[in-house]
Amino acid sequence: MKKENGKNSIKEEVISKIEKGDVEMRTKRYFFLRTTLVVGLIFLLSLFVLYLGSLIIFVFRANDIMLFSGMGFHGIRVILWSFPWYLIILIVALIVLVEVMAKEFSFVYRRPLMYSFLGIVVLVALGSFMIEAMSVHRTFFDMAKEERLPVMGGMYKHLGGIDIDNAYFGVLLEKDGNTWKMELESGETVLLEITRNTKGLRMLEEIKEGSKIVVIGEREGDVVEVLGFRRINGRGPRTER
Repeated sequence: MKKENGKNSIKEEVISKIEKGDVEMRTKRYFFLRTTLVVGLIFLLSLFVLYLGSLIIFVFRANDIMLFSGMGFHGIRVILWSFPWYLIILIVALIVLVEVMAKEFSFVYRRPLMYSFLGIVVLVALGSFMIEAMSVHRTFFDMAKEERLPVMGGMYKHLGGIDIDNAYFGVLLEKDGNTWKMELESGETVLLEITRNTKGLRMLEEIKEGSKIVVIGEREGDVVEVLGFRRINGRGPRTER
């Protein structure tokens, strides 16, 4: 009886608030439109997050940033400086926003915050790799180079050709002890000085004349003091000028 009295009192209190105007009744149409709007926004935000994620992967591939991963501290520094951090921050903010909006639905609300967040991150990562593999950004980049992408052309030309400080791509022309001669992609010829500070000295014999290489070093005039180097098989889209 106490439970029934409690239920009746709550019911009467709610009815009283409705009659006084303290509580506003919502129609089914309102909830339907609200749910549709939330789902639509989540869908659009998710597409934008996938676009940004695949764009980051394109930036890494187009600029060969991961080539520097095996060059010790100097290579890590290049990666950190070249990293498109503003895109990462924007993606994280959008993922948090999607997570907050998705909490409107019970199947997400009942999941621990960390699990649902990690689930979204995994889905974004997989989707981003799939989109980037479709060469969507490569097509936009080519259009930007040909001045056929008026809206985002400047952005693609910048992200597809980031200037990496103290990094030099080219072909090894000649090896003479600790002094090498290298032709840069620009056609300029420089001398490479191999010192005790050069990372990867054990790989010296593996690099033959005529090999394509990437070098990290401090340049003074036509001489580059090599801090790290690596043989490469090819370059990203930015090389096709």
